[in-house]
Amino acid sequence: MYKPKMIENEKDLNCYMKHELPVTMIILDSKQNVNGRLLCQQCIDNNEFNFDKLFGLQKAINIMEDNRKNLLSNFENTITKNIKKVESLQMQINSLKSNLNQKLDYLLDITKNWIQNLEVIIQQYTEYSFFKEINLIIMNKQNKEDHKQFKNQINLLNDGWIKKIRNHFQFFKSFSEYEICNEILNNLNQSIQEQQQNQVTLQFIDDSIEQKEGCRAIVFDPKGKIMVSTSGKEIKIWNFDNGKINLIQTLQEHQEFVNCLVYSQIQQFFISGSSDKSIRLWKYVNNKWQSSKRYNEHKGMIYCVILTQKEDQLISSSNDKSIKIWMVDFNNDQLRFLYSLEKHTGIIYSLSLNQSEQIMVSSGVDQIIIWQNGKNNKWKFLQVVKQTLQEIGCHVKFLKENQFIWLPEKSNNLCVFEYQDGEFKENLYKRVCFQKNQGYLNEFNFPIIYNEDKNLICLRHLQHICLLKAQNDGQLQIIQEFDCKHQCIYGTITNNGQYLIFWGAEKNKYEIYEILNN
Repeated sequence: MYKPKMIENEKDLNCYMKHELPVTMIILDSKQNVNGRLLCQQCIDNNEFNFDKLFGLQKAINIMEDNRKNLLSNFENTITKNIKKVESLQMQINSLKSNLNQKLDYLLDITKNWIQNLEVIIQQYTEYSFFKEINLIIMNKQNKEDHKQFKNQINLLNDGWIKKIRNHFQFFKSFSEYEICNEILNNLNQSIQEQQQNQVTLQFIDDSIEQKEGCRAIVFDPKGKIMVSTSGKEIKIWNFDNGKINLIQTLQEHQEFVNCLVYSQIQQFFISGSSDKSIRLWKYVNNKWQSSKRYNEHKGMIYCVILTQKEDQLISSSNDKSIKIWMVDFNNDQLRFLYSLEKHTGIIYSLSLNQSEQIMVSSGVDQIIIWQNGKNNKWKFLQVVKQTLQEIGCHVKFLKENQFIWLPEKSNNLCVFEYQDGEFKENLYKRVCFQKNQGYLNEFNFPIIYNEDKNLICLRHLQHICLLKAQNDGQLQIIQEFDCKHQCIYGTITNNGQYLIFWGAEKNKYEIYEILNN
């Protein structure tokens, strides 16, 4: 049984007034600096404190001890299982020792070092910092980094020792014990193989189509045969066939940059939103695309448009700080404005609906807001989501009924929010860390795409296009980070998850790749 050990000596803890008396209480206030949270009896007698925020030192240490014991207990189970498997490997190798002492002694030395390395890993977690743990208690956070680091250490360690054993193990194939040893090694290697199976490669298809004007949105029809993209203030219609595109029409009704598109999954329509403050509905008539009239309820640039599953409502957001709800009438080629949602105080970049379409999340420069679909199919404010990262939000996307992801403008993290205790909160244990790119920002274009059938998430992080998958334990795993070598990249994946297509300013071209599972 591994025991927790606090790095600091309790007797060396001093109150912030340096009274040279034992510390007895702690102020649970994140605004206080670390030393300023410690109080002796003289501090308490001479000052007025909010007793709701006072916490006994010994009680805090007991909580830390219990938390660390629980952490070690969980880790110890994993270590014990690994040790037992390696010990069983020892037994099988010992059965061969009488015939091949010299070679087998070498293998046994490897397993001894392997076990010692496993022991060293858990020993790293026996010590903890009082000051770090008190911050975790105050902020009610799980120690996510320890879990992530522990998992990576075990996988890397096992992978290294497995390779070393197998390099010297082929000689024993003729022995019956070899198969048993090999089965143990395969079992130890299972988690590493699972991660490798999730990896994908991007196979280059084409980059022959040039476009000088910036592209800010790309969408596909339900069959994946028609691609619609933007080119400055123009909209371009393409045939899409096995990763090749062919231009068939250019639409020129908007007066400024077209920022967002959404394609109907029911009929031959799509909708566009522009910096000219207008929304247009486009209909395929007599072998060409035609625009409806301009819809100008927004007083600022349009950044996001989404459709409900029945496609009876369009929801749009803008830099006018409002979300507009529209009734969609494709048969008569028109939209009808219904009402506005006015809770945001800044630009709203992104919107997403959950699976039942009873909850909507919106994100922008100010905050993340949750909306609920109420009586008469009308949206109403539900919650402002508390953010651990005080950042501008570029994109949000629901993955499940009660789970959405949020991509901030500057951070190298992707945050996962889940419904807990009557509200949406970030699950810090599931936060994803990307590669760092200094000097770049995420932008509102290139929305998060989620293909539920393929369990595939596609998003842009700085100058990378990232593909992720959800694991069985609920964690999101990065399976590809494709460096586009430029900040200005806008794209998507096809509806069937087979192709990645994006326009990049580095080449001023559309680049198309096939997504291949390894």
